[in-house]
Amino acid sequence: MFGLEFLFSAALFALPAAGIPVLLHMLFRRKSPVVQFPTLRFLKMSMQHTAARRRIQRWVLLACRILLLALLIWAIAQPVKMIASNWLDSDKSLIAAIVVDTSYSMQLKQNETTLLEKANDTINDLLREPLKNAKVVIFRSSGDDAPAQLQSTSKIQSEWTALKAEPALGPLSQRCAAAVEFLSKQQAGQKWLIILTDLQSREFPTPLAAMDEGRTIVFDLHPEKPRSYGITNVRIKPSEPVAGRGSEIEVEVSGFSGDARATTIQISKTDGTKLLTLGPLMASFDTTGRTRLRAPLEKGLPPEKYLLVTGTLTDDELQWDNTRSLLVELPAKQSVTLIENPSLANVTRFVKLALNPLDPDRPWPLAVQSASDLTGKENAAVALWSQWPAEEQVRRIASFIRNGGTLVVLLQPGLEQSFAKLPQAHQQLLLELLPSTPIASTDGSSIGSGQFRPLAPSQIDPIIEDIADPSFRLDKLTIRRFVPFTAASDPNVSTLLFLSPAGSDRRSQTFGLYFRRKLGPGIVYTFATMPETRYINPAAHPAFPIQLVNSCLRSLDQRDTQNIEIGHPLALSNPRLGQFDELEIQTPTHERYRVKKTGHGFKFEKTFDPGVYFWRVPNQTEPLAIACVNLPAQESDLIYRAAETVVAPGPNTLIVRSFADLRSTMAKLNEPEPRWTLPIALVLILLAIEALLGSVSHLWKAKSPQGTSARPAFAAASR
Repeated sequence: MFGLEFLFSAALFALPAAGIPVLLHMLFRRKSPVVQFPTLRFLKMSMQHTAARRRIQRWVLLACRILLLALLIWAIAQPVKMIASNWLDSDKSLIAAIVVDTSYSMQLKQNETTLLEKANDTINDLLREPLKNAKVVIFRSSGDDAPAQLQSTSKIQSEWTALKAEPALGPLSQRCAAAVEFLSKQQAGQKWLIILTDLQSREFPTPLAAMDEGRTIVFDLHPEKPRSYGITNVRIKPSEPVAGRGSEIEVEVSGFSGDARATTIQISKTDGTKLLTLGPLMASFDTTGRTRLRAPLEKGLPPEKYLLVTGTLTDDELQWDNTRSLLVELPAKQSVTLIENPSLANVTRFVKLALNPLDPDRPWPLAVQSASDLTGKENAAVALWSQWPAEEQVRRIASFIRNGGTLVVLLQPGLEQSFAKLPQAHQQLLLELLPSTPIASTDGSSIGSGQFRPLAPSQIDPIIEDIADPSFRLDKLTIRRFVPFTAASDPNVSTLLFLSPAGSDRRSQTFGLYFRRKLGPGIVYTFATMPETRYINPAAHPAFPIQLVNSCLRSLDQRDTQNIEIGHPLALSNPRLGQFDELEIQTPTHERYRVKKTGHGFKFEKTFDPGVYFWRVPNQTEPLAIACVNLPAQESDLIYRAAETVVAPGPNTLIVRSFADLRSTMAKLNEPEPRWTLPIALVLILLAIEALLGSVSHLWKAKSPQGTSARPAFAAASR
């Protein structure tokens, strides 16, 4: 009845005894004596009304006493509700889906034991006791493609290997949803969803949907006060560093507000040879528990093609995030041809000096030569156009770019006026290189004249990262004249710098200053002006030489390095590797795999170990490309969610901290829970009040002076 049971159900056999008051009432009912009295009509009517009212009161009182007696018997039977009877019903078949968090945050140590080891022991305890006769399926964070299958606990135990940390490419909530879907397709008397996790916020971005059928047990494993420090990022500015040019290393560290931690930065070769050590530097955490350490390198990075920049902290409770590395590729020496323009002799000399400003004995990534046209031996070419090149030269330049070359074009302001006069075929050839169509005025005046300031877009491209830094004060550069272009609609064209009217607060981006167009594997960079005093003020602003050199270097997507996080695939699609159908890759554990070309490149997905991976031609030692795989930075942010915000509390949900906690909770649930305690207490109080009032009524009953009860006046008169 309503899910209730009775601890002393035999007492319910006494319920018929609740009718004893009726029986007594019927047996000992007294009839009123008949007394002869003179005819008093009004007195007789009054007596009849009083007797009827008392008769009703007696029946109501009788009913109340019967009810109270029945409830007293109900209380003695002790009604209870057996809450846990459905949790541990041995008569029903049981299946369980165990979702265990195997992400790297579970490697946090607490009392010399990692959370992952605690989860491992808990699963074994579950398989030995409550799930010993169940069919079980286990879901891990890695989310492998193998289909989920129910297995007996004995088989799972015989094949069990200790849990280890794995890359989690998605939040654990997705694995929980997959487990719920799996259970919904199974037939069983009981269904359990068991989740073991530290409840890191990134694992549960939203609450879990309620499971329509079955029970949910959540093991909340997060520590109360985690004390962990970690390096979450290592970067270098600019992101395309150049040997011989100053740069800066930035290390992001997470910890606790108001605390401090010593950090060292080490620069080494990929074989581990140390080249430079910076620090220890003291990381002092702000109110958010984060800080950034900056280490300037005035002379730049050591002149090595590949470098590892590693930030290191001292050990703490979460050790795997105390080290993080960045693989840096310094650009290989590029052969650059400066195509001379006799009509711009001064500008040509300035550009040549900007391309190679250092002494020959200092490392510099550009080898510059001057020529009247392309030589066929260059990687990049710089052209100063005071007039549009001939069609044949444009075709040669386009072929050079399509073969992977880089062209940097500087346009003389006013050149836009002659574009419309070119033949249509000539215009089409040029439009393959230019960002869009030059805009010419109808009255012969220059649209691109006035006072303009360079303006970086909201999304900073890596190639302009160094000059877009606020400390560089790009806004102090004034552009007086430039070649205006229509808005670029080609997806292969990017506007890297815009022009805004000087003195205007609005971020007007009417015109572009610096463009990039991709043409096959090659690139064309276009400057809409030249470094001449009448066009740029001042002409020697450092933005121009820096950006000119950056344009001649190989861009990041053309380089042979890759920095990724564990679990993500390595991709290699450099066009110069098109001659190979198969490459070899060596992992940090010195395992070697052969990778065949798929599509336009090579792809390797077994990035299960952090460290450096080497791409090579089979049977050769010199690497073609290198990749650095780091552990997931986000998992070092130990921000947890309350379990009640992930799963809604209810009769079908248990939230526990350990297996011992689960066992004690189950034991409590197996104990009967008293029901109707408040109503029963009220019944007993009413019984006590009724007994008290009955006793008081006897004490207050009126008596005659001689000790006998007073009789009504009409009775005395009758005598």
